[in-house]
Amino acid sequence: MAEEINLRDEIITLLDREPFMPFRIVMASGDKYEVTDPHRLALGQNLMILLPPRSTHVMMRLNQVSAVESEPEAD
Repeated sequence: MAEEINLRDEIITLLDREPFMPFRIVMASGDKYEVTDPHRLALGQNLMILLPPRSTHVMMRLNQVSAVESEPEAD
């Protein structure tokens, strides 16, 4: 059986990473959202709200996230 990846936990890990490094949320629709500041993303149980710079807020359902893309941590 394949290991289930918990996207919510992965996003929390990325938000808490020191130093913070921007990452991208990819939706099932193909839309991509850059998270450039950990304080601009509110994460609930089933919903995220992103406050991108110079734009209105974006509401995303966690069950519609297809991937989270980030740069690996430097050693």
